[in-house]
Amino acid sequence: MSITATNITKTFGNYTALNAVNLHVPSGKLIALLGPSGSGKTTLLRIIAGLEFADQGSGNILFGDEDVTNVPPGKRGVGFVFQHYALFRHLSVAENIAFGLKVRKRAERPDKATIAARVKELLHLIQLEDLGGRYPAQLSGGQRQRVALARALAVQPKVLLLDEPFGALDAKVRRDLRRWLRNFHDEIHLTTVFVTHDQEEALEIADEVVIMNQARVEQVGIPQEVYDRPTTPFVHKFLGNVNQIVLPWSGLIPGTNVPQEDGIAFVRPHDIELVHFNTGRDGDPAQVVDIHAAGPVAKVAVKRNDGKGIVDVELSRAYLDQIRLREGDHVLLRVRRPVATDYAI
Repeated sequence: MSITATNITKTFGNYTALNAVNLHVPSGKLIALLGPSGSGKTTLLRIIAGLEFADQGSGNILFGDEDVTNVPPGKRGVGFVFQHYALFRHLSVAENIAFGLKVRKRAERPDKATIAARVKELLHLIQLEDLGGRYPAQLSGGQRQRVALARALAVQPKVLLLDEPFGALDAKVRRDLRRWLRNFHDEIHLTTVFVTHDQEEALEIADEVVIMNQARVEQVGIPQEVYDRPTTPFVHKFLGNVNQIVLPWSGLIPGTNVPQEDGIAFVRPHDIELVHFNTGRDGDPAQVVDIHAAGPVAKVAVKRNDGKGIVDVELSRAYLDQIRLREGDHVLLRVRRPVATDYAI
């Protein structure tokens, strides 16, 4: 079931949360809405769910070929998972999962055997087969979030929507759970949209990333595309670490059509080659001012000799040990591949 949002605008008084936003989620894909706080991503998710409605006459929401713009949330066939689980503390894991089925109208409610079979199937799917009799307080945060996901899936929704699903978890549990979610999605192939402000999370598990900023969509693409080929200055600066190099700069690769004039070039720290000054190679002269070598990647800050600022460089620990770099060393900088430029300054 695909999701299409067309020309969606949402205002709250004088505040514009969404400004003529368009979005298409192909059937069976896992899509991330990524952006800073206030970019509009959660508002868009809630409008897709039917928990909010776009401004009158601003656009529509389609599930497949069905226009659900004015359909209430309970009838859209949406599974929604919140950041803080929202599990019923007085119900067991199995009872929480079965809740959405048990509260259906009598004519639509499955029999007890069917509900029990569905709960058993979902407990297996979320890898909590032996914990159906426990209560939420007896589970870890990651386990509770999986139960919340199973409860959303119990009613067999057309689409699954996740609002910052890992936001309440610590870093290690987040990593484990997002890897689990990617594998889980590959099993069920249910059209899924999740909201996050965590760039690593979005780039790691999404089929496509929708980057939002100031109530608009800035760029849409597969993770590698949006990271390697950002189309706007915002995306350059928002996704990962990036240097804003003041041009002209002799460290740019010759022949890459980068204008050697006043302006800004965006260069990721790992795309900068660093060698000692006495190697006789071309490059931009600089001096090492700081080395942070804790972790698998060494982070080196160097000051350009032309006085145009500090450049951050990321090196492997093995290369750092090989060249025996020290603070105060004079070095040359070179960009490994073509870079994008901003407007002239």
